[in-house]
Amino acid sequence: MLNLCRAFCLIALMALAGHAHGQPAPAGQQGSNPCPDANEAMASGDAEAAVAALRACLSARLHPWQTEAELRVRLGASQLALGESEAALFTYNQVIALLRDNGGNTDIPIVRRNRAVALLQLDRAQEALEDLLIAERGMPQDDFVHILLGGTYMELDRGTEAIAAYDNAIRLAPDSPGGWIGRSAAFIELELMDRAVEDGREAVAIAPDDGSALNALCWALVKAERASEGMDICYAAVEAEPDSGAIIHSLAAALEQIGEDEEAYPLFARAYELEPDNTTIAGDYARVSAARGE
Repeated sequence: MLNLCRAFCLIALMALAGHAHGQPAPAGQQGSNPCPDANEAMASGDAEAAVAALRACLSARLHPWQTEAELRVRLGASQLALGESEAALFTYNQVIALLRDNGGNTDIPIVRRNRAVALLQLDRAQEALEDLLIAERGMPQDDFVHILLGGTYMELDRGTEAIAAYDNAIRLAPDSPGGWIGRSAAFIELELMDRAVEDGREAVAIAPDDGSALNALCWALVKAERASEGMDICYAAVEAEPDSGAIIHSLAAALEQIGEDEEAYPLFARAYELEPDNTTIAGDYARVSAARGE
């Protein structure tokens, strides 16, 4: 199976910085603006500048603990957007320690949700699940939490629960592709291929230029042994995201399925070069290389 949880975490990273900006402070410090440069950087999507500004604010002077917690929440989100998962986990642990030491609420949903993303990126799905269940109780209408829950259940091989989480995401945001993409992947794991294809088509209908949506349909067709129906979709997915190992792998698998082995092989190699830790990609690359005597 492709590491779909990682794909959903990438969706998370794109959203986190924007979601953190303007969120209520952990202890009710709404209206405070201790670090305007960081706020501006986050609003413009410049995570690197936000990290620098937030670190400067935190080191410049002592802040009330509530303000420090708020700044660290935003720092963690920006670190996640840069792919700095270890640093983000450390930051969110600091936030929870601040809250605990000062009698605050340690179950703030955005803190738990964002820390879960860091844990997922570090392959610690069981710990992430604990945080996400807390986040779900606090933000039951947040479709993003349910998408993350679905991806986490898939990492834990709990496909039926993944379907239920994606059902919730689709109910809350039927015009967003994330829930459809996730549920398509979960149907594949449960070997419900026709339903996986249907959900892939829904995702593409909603977001026809989105690489993840296109790849969901491409991969579902491959797994349903119907790759010939979706070659244009698979090529479009790679065109949309040419540096995604998972998406390139889907195209390679589709080409192999229709007998285009010579065209498929360099794509398997490229996918492995981009994502050598992905077990599905590594296994397929080893298989096709062995078949070629390489």
